[in-house]
Amino acid sequence: MESKYLAGDTDLKPNTFTYNAVINALAKSGEVGAAARAERVLHNMVKRHQRGNDDVKPTTINFNTVLDAWAKSGGKGAAIRAEEILEWMDQLNKAGNNDVKPDTITFNAVIDAWARSADKRAPTRAEKILEHMDELYKSGNEDVKPDTYTYNTVINAWAKSGEVGAASRAEHILAVMEQRYQNGDEDFKPNTRTHTSVIDAWAKSGERGAAARCEHILLTMQQQFESGNLDVKPNSHTFNAVMNACAFTKIDEDRTEALAIAFRVFDWLCSRSDMQPDAYTYTILLSVCSNLLPKEDEAKRFLHAKFLFEKCCESGHVNDFVLRKLKQTVTENEYIKLVGTDSLSLDNLPREWSRNVSRDARNGRNGSRGLRRRHK
Repeated sequence: MESKYLAGDTDLKPNTFTYNAVINALAKSGEVGAAARAERVLHNMVKRHQRGNDDVKPTTINFNTVLDAWAKSGGKGAAIRAEEILEWMDQLNKAGNNDVKPDTITFNAVIDAWARSADKRAPTRAEKILEHMDELYKSGNEDVKPDTYTYNTVINAWAKSGEVGAASRAEHILAVMEQRYQNGDEDFKPNTRTHTSVIDAWAKSGERGAAARCEHILLTMQQQFESGNLDVKPNSHTFNAVMNACAFTKIDEDRTEALAIAFRVFDWLCSRSDMQPDAYTYTILLSVCSNLLPKEDEAKRFLHAKFLFEKCCESGHVNDFVLRKLKQTVTENEYIKLVGTDSLSLDNLPREWSRNVSRDARNGRNGSRGLRRRHK
């Protein structure tokens, strides 16, 4: 389009709407290299405006869209690139471009880029950016006020990091949110995602008492919900996160308690009318049996696995991950006794066993990717 305009076709002159459409399409495409391509379009847009073309006017929204694309790209160096774009925005604004000014969404996208980066510096860098936002806000810049999403993303960065002390740091940030909310600021109110991310941080910590700490957070959420705080209602992800903490208990002294917590939380989930266990729940609980019950106690492992697998079949949530974990938990003969075959394929099993599992999930996609890594 631009080349035709430069060749003389004035009817095809690109304008702000044209650039917006291209940047949005690239950012939403999810294609490899889309973030870099969207940024190139943005650079071209800025250059045209700086040359005096008033038909093309970049705004904060254009920059935020490109930042979001970089955050979701997960590519190496995406977080650093996001910070560089933030610096670019700041320079343009200080040079007099009032249409380009970093706001809360801008900073949130940069923090999200770090949270998704798998970089060892991610949680520390995310928290530093949050602190910078807070300093700017307290000095009078209301456009960059941190909010619940900001804090949740920083907590998520700690949860994903696996760093020593990450769980305690995540819970400290939750406490800061609670305090600011109690002081009267609704923008800092913790929600279900906040608490679930803290539980996830404890689940990945391997620290002494992690499972018990997760159950305590879950119970606190339920108490707050019953007291009228609808924003912290536990969901199936919350319950699964607590059971996941039990499955990966590494301290020998905690194993018995973790086993009890896992089945206590499972029973509670089963008793609820607003949610039910899913395929991920059963995979986690089979991991609990595989990891926490002594390998030499085949009878106990079989009884627990049989109970879980039969419930999973009844609810229609059998998928390939459930079968794989079942096979790791029981003996080969016991597996054949339960499933009717030694295969891990669903093709020859009763359809009703997997009636509530989508085709993607049955094939091991749709949110189950992490199971390959975490349930070994």
